Amino acid sequence: MLIQVFQLTGLSIPEKILYALIILFALTLSFSVHEFMHAFVADWLGDRTPRNMGRLTLNPVAHMDITGTILLLMAGFGWGKPVMYNPNNLKKFKSRRLMNIMVHLAGVTGNFVLALISGIIATLIDCIAAGMVDPDGKAAVAVATVKAAFVFTETFSLMLLAFNLLPIPPLDGFHVLEELLPYRIRRSEGYRKFEMFAPYGIMILFLASFSMRLNILDTIIRVIETPFALAIEAICNLIRLPFM
Repeated sequence: MLIQVFQLTGLSIPEKILYALIILFALTLSFSVHEFMHAFVADWLGDRTPRNMGRLTLNPVAHMDITGTILLLMAGFGWGKPVMYNPNNLKKFKSRRLMNIMVHLAGVTGNFVLALISGIIATLIDCIAAGMVDPDGKAAVAVATVKAAFVFTETFSLMLLAFNLLPIPPLDGFHVLEELLPYRIRRSEGYRKFEMFAPYGIMILFLASFSMRLNILDTIIRVIETPFALAIEAICNLIRLPFM
């Protein structure tokens, strides 16, 4: 991803560096919120495992997987360090299945809230900047930079949300679906084989998108994120009304 930034034409070196820093900010914040929310909800439900492992923090270093981070920055496809928790320690509610689903959905919920907040801030910046007096244009550059940081954060948060909702192991969407399946299916040989080999499907889709320009994975992600993006857009449009 950062490689593509420095391959852009029409931008100076300082502009490319600034662009890369904005992308780095958006990616880091999106992943940190996602993993922190898994840890926070598991901790809230009674399991101290994430807290004891140092995952109950927004510090991105605690959530970084070295290989996943490098691939993410270089190729636009990567992963963070999964938050480990013990389902047997979840005690807040009677239903263990409900609490497991809550933990698995915590990350994507955090990403939606982050995307919503980022969209609202970007909208407010846009509305306020429209009435600014800026004779030398310096304020406009600063405003555009800050706005871009929140726009990218909204974009990446929604992408991360949609990607994690895919019903493919080891993603959150799969674990939620798993909790809803009958135990006899979860214990079957076919299920175990699917759980073992399905992750390679994600890699194949990514490699096809990257090398053969078949944007299958990108298309699926965009379809999943569309209703969430439309909801945020509707809220932001309401915010714009008083400024019109």
